[in-house]
Order: sequence, then structure tokens, then C-alpha cells
Amino acid sequence: MAYMIVPGAKGPKGETLALNAADDGSIVVGNAEFATAGMWWSLIYDFNTENFAMVNVGSLESGTPAVLALEPDDPPEELRLRPLSGGLFEGNTWDVAPGGPALAVRSSVSTSFNLNVMGNGPYPIGNPVITYDGWNGGQPNEVWTFQQLDADDYPYDFAFAPECAAGLCLTANPQAESAQLTIEPPGDPDSHYSPAQLWSSIYVIDGTTPLGAVFINAETVQAVCILGDALVTKDLGQLDASAAWLTGAGPDTGTTMIRSIANQNLYWNVEGGGPYGPGNPVIAWPFQGGAQNEQWYVRPVPHEVTSPPRRLRLPMLRGRG
Repeated sequence: MAYMIVPGAKGPKGETLALNAADDGSIVVGNAEFATAGMWWSLIYDFNTENFAMVNVGSLESGTPAVLALEPDDPPEELRLRPLSGGLFEGNTWDVAPGGPALAVRSSVSTSFNLNVMGNGPYPIGNPVITYDGWNGGQPNEVWTFQQLDADDYPYDFAFAPECAAGLCLTANPQAESAQLTIEPPGDPDSHYSPAQLWSSIYVIDGTTPLGAVFINAETVQAVCILGDALVTKDLGQLDASAAWLTGAGPDTGTTMIRSIANQNLYWNVEGGGPYGPGNPVIAWPFQGGAQNEQWYVRPVPHEVTSPPRRLRLPMLRGRG
């Protein structure tokens, strides 16, 4: 899944503009009517900043995945593409402020750094886009909408291991539709994760409503959802807000807690009171104060062992449950 990211500002002839990575890596506005892959962006979720990175689809096609990054030492704050191989951090991840007819897009470095089409207009094709240190009340050049496209998404994958059984990991069942998730040992004799244990972390924005992270399995190409009190995988064509999640640091060092957006009292939970062995079901359950069965280690998996990029056709998630 990818997006065209459109500012409220228009071109001098009323053209619809779009965030564009130029051939030299600079960030400008392009003419959305003549969209290229440089104007398409995949949103991947970052567990450390709890925000998202914008991966340029043009960079995927060139073979060197790159993300929109802030270069704060250059006034005004310059934006460029930087290789994804450098990892995700505050300088290349972003947040959105919901509400109104469009979104403010803000750097994880500071909420005062807003994505901004530079200047006061008119805004010609090729006009630079910067992060502006300040906010002018939602002017057309500082607000954005996310328009969904059908394009390849980059498989930046993770495995999820519960603190209560750190040698096991969240696993999908590819043999059954809407099957409950369980915890299982790594998938092969060399302790590598199998595709059923790898999950891409995609950030979903429905127009002007940020819905949060969606976790899609590499084997089934289905997303983690709630069904009753069970965690299951569901076909991408059937998704609603039960597939959207928020994360936060757990009370124990290095852990993450993952809660539903549809019902923010429900968290990923390994069912029962232990011991927790292979095949133990995973459920969505009210918060229990930080027990080990509701805290997770989120483990990045090197791209060399993941499957090739998948073509995802992910519909907009509707409603908040």
C-alpha cells in the first residue's frame, strides 16, 4: 500500500500538487496529474518513536529503499531521501495531528517542525518542501491529505515474542482462515523465523484520520484482527478498525505493549496463567497492570531472510468500532 501525499496549496494554475522525491534526492512538490513513483510513499511503523517513516516507492524501484529524512543543521530545515538501511529514528519518522479537513505532518524530532511547502505562494512545480519550525494555524501550504494508491509495500518485518515465553513468537496458521494466533518456536532448525512468524508494520491513514499500525503476516498476507476475544488473521479485503493498533513501552525494559484502537482497553495477551508453551493461544484482553504475558519483545528481522516485496491491496479501514 502506498499514498500520494497532497498539500492544501495549489500550483499557479490551480494544479493539485504532491510530495515528490526528485531525481537528485531533494524533496519538492510535483504535479499530481502526472504522478510518478517519486510521488508515491509507503508508510512503515516505527516501534521506537511510535510514529511512521515515509518510504519512497521510486527508491524501492531503484533497489535502494530510502525514507524522507530531516536534516536539521541546514536552515531552513532541509528534507532529503536517506537510505532505509541506516535505520529509523527521530530524524526520519513522522507523526500526524488529526482533525479538520487535512493533517499536520510533524517530525518526531519536535512537534514544532511541520512539513511545509516553502514560501507564501504561488507554488510552482518543483517548489521545495521543508520542515518549518512553527505553525501558522493550518495554512494551505502546511496541511496535507493522504490519498491511497495501489503500489508495492516494503516488507520491513518483525517478530513478536512475549516476555512470558521469550523463546517463542507470535505465529499465524496458514492452513485455516481466521485461525487464532498462537506462540510457537522459531520456524526452522537454525532458529530463523518462518514466514508465518514475520509481520510487516504498516501505518494506515484514512484520508484525514490516522488509524495507526496494521501488522500483516508474510505467509498469509493477512492482518492481525480481533474476533471475539481471540487474535486472528483476516483477509485484507475484510478489514475494519479491529485491525488497527497502537504501541507503547511496557513497564519492563525493552518491552512493548500493543493495544487495539477499536477498543483501547484490549491488549495483546498470551492466554492463561502459565506455564506458556508452544501452541498457547493469543487473545485480546483488558490490561492487567503489566503482567509478563501482555508485554512483548519486538524483534527486527534482517531483510535477507524475509520474503520478496509483496503487492498489497489494502482497503481503507473504516470506523473505530
